[in-house]
Amino acid sequence: MNPILSSSVSVIKINESILEFFKSNTRQQVRIKINEGIIVDIISSLDGTKSIEEISDRYGVDIEQLKKLLNFLSNKGILNHIVPSDDFYKYTKYRRIINFLADYSTSHKHLVNMWNNIRNSTVVIVGLGAVGTWVACNLIQSGLENIVLMDNDIVDISNLHRQFGFKEKFVGEKKIDVLEEKLKEYNPDVKVTKIYSFLDKNTVSSFDNIENINLIINCADKPNVDTTSLIIGEYCMKRKIPHIVGGGYNLHLSLIGQTIIPNRSACVKCFEKTLKEENKIDPNRVKKLNVKNRKIGSFGPMCAIISSMVGMEAIKVLSNSIIPANLNRRGEFDILKMDIKYKNFEKIDDCEWCGKNGKYNY
Repeated sequence: MNPILSSSVSVIKINESILEFFKSNTRQQVRIKINEGIIVDIISSLDGTKSIEEISDRYGVDIEQLKKLLNFLSNKGILNHIVPSDDFYKYTKYRRIINFLADYSTSHKHLVNMWNNIRNSTVVIVGLGAVGTWVACNLIQSGLENIVLMDNDIVDISNLHRQFGFKEKFVGEKKIDVLEEKLKEYNPDVKVTKIYSFLDKNTVSSFDNIENINLIINCADKPNVDTTSLIIGEYCMKRKIPHIVGGGYNLHLSLIGQTIIPNRSACVKCFEKTLKEENKIDPNRVKKLNVKNRKIGSFGPMCAIISSMVGMEAIKVLSNSIIPANLNRRGEFDILKMDIKYKNFEKIDDCEWCGKNGKYNY
């Protein structure tokens, strides 16, 4: 493989003896001392068109010393591991995504594995509303080729201001069918499996018909996110499937839900128990008013922000290399202050699901 400088790396000559490489994706800096000006010319020549032998001959440098330099740069992520060849299906279409992943890879082989993990994974999205539709779009645009959609709702005129892919002409049609066609506009080869059901304790078993699920994202909020997260959480804990609470919104705050890797991070039950302990209220002092047809305010940009964060967490999980940020924590995004506050959680030793004696700790 011919050496090529990563497209996300800027090279800056600080002075006659210091050369700096700035990795724009990760904001990292790497500096090297240079004794000869020819080093700058060699770095500039790393465009992927010349072999190590050709570079050695052209600049009259010892090939073993050149290999040491290139190995150092490769280990620091300065050289690109990308080869626009048969290793990457539709390389041109997803080039910018692959360039991004390259900064988190350690070798060409590692990058290929990361990319193939993302492409070939199967992701289930439950609930095709203001979060789920956008998450589906983000993942398909990022190269995912196998997606399972679960919902039985129809497009309503009130959906159009915040949900991806729906137009006025689609009002009355099944969301799942409309979204499938929209996703195939981005990638005609995407495999879409459709489950025409709302999530409950019975319909969750429909996932058993799907082979090799790599991730389930809960974007269903009926009757509420907590209830649907418990249903999905238990299903996933039994089968060791990573899952993400896709978030929601209330009182101008958006929930940035947790990412759960079974037996590696706190589970849904851990979160539930911790929050119950912290929010203890004397029920005798509370009177709940039942308001019919209550519709909480929503805002398209707010939904898109949360959905994008869910999409980023999903890509990390699927890569099987980049550590998700929202393990053991959840956040709230305040749209008025443009501020995110995170709350950390710990695995609970006596959790009935993932604790030392938990029924899914195996």
